[in-house]
Amino acid sequence: MKTAYFWLTPQGEQLALRLQEAFGGTIEPKAAFDAAVRRDFVSCDLLVFIMASGIAVRKIAPLVQSKASDPAVLVLDQQGKYVISLLSGHLGGANAAARRFAAYLGGEAVITTATDVEGVPAFDLFAKQNDLVIENLHEMKHISGALVAGEKITLLTDLPVELDAFSENIVPETHPVQSCAVVISDQLRDCRAEHTLYLRPKSLVLGVGCKKNIAPEHLEQCFLRFLEEHRLSRLSVAKIATVALKQNEPAILALCEKYRIPLEIVLDDAILGCNYPFAASPFVQQVTGLPSVSEASAYLASGCGEVLTGKVKYSGVTFAACRKKLPALRWKGETS
Repeated sequence: MKTAYFWLTPQGEQLALRLQEAFGGTIEPKAAFDAAVRRDFVSCDLLVFIMASGIAVRKIAPLVQSKASDPAVLVLDQQGKYVISLLSGHLGGANAAARRFAAYLGGEAVITTATDVEGVPAFDLFAKQNDLVIENLHEMKHISGALVAGEKITLLTDLPVELDAFSENIVPETHPVQSCAVVISDQLRDCRAEHTLYLRPKSLVLGVGCKKNIAPEHLEQCFLRFLEEHRLSRLSVAKIATVALKQNEPAILALCEKYRIPLEIVLDDAILGCNYPFAASPFVQQVTGLPSVSEASAYLASGCGEVLTGKVKYSGVTFAACRKKLPALRWKGETS
């Protein structure tokens, strides 16, 4: 966690030095306070203000954008008695950082997040712990509000979830659907709830093949069409895979860069040595020396996972999808 410390008094500077020694990070000079806050708000994961909370609030207020992207912010008094989680308590990790700092200093962590105070699960923290992508963050307030109020919510999931540590108010989909629901799926599932939070696991691996120098715009259109036709979430695509012959194909590289999806190159020997009955193509065999490109790439890059589609053809493009096996999802509570 990249951390920056800010101080205004000699006692505050001494406390910053103690924290830096224990947790690492950079102590910013007092003279560059304003400029450093603006810079570090973008470049750091955690900002620690050792000063009055009002000063910190005024400094960061113009910079705050979204709980999905804002860094964690802590405020401490100069004696280290109180460590206040001010911003990005769950997704940014401010609550956990506050507990760590307070434990080290022998102080008290001040946590005001409603789910923490009431001791109910926080699905933004659950998503972070299990590498789930939150599709519609604006629905989080409805889900958390329902849990804090003691209402039941429906959980619809395509992945195994260890429910023992969850509140009894979180009920599986076999029950009647409540007004609030959480859906954990890499598929575009419909839900009848009034408010639905969608959490997307990084479970899909797409294999791709294409003609040489195909237009990037065309490949992107085929990519989006493939996902739509097979009701698969783009946010669940963990990686795109192809063969060595296509590792420098501009359209594939552009697609991965635009959607920030890692590209994996599957070795020819791995495909030739695989016993899975891919749909072989004489043309592909002639051009690449391989029986399959997209289907074989998806299968092997997913760790020989679940085959969701065979090779799907578009003009000059093929896609295939597999689902890699993921461990059961767990609610770990608020960890320090």
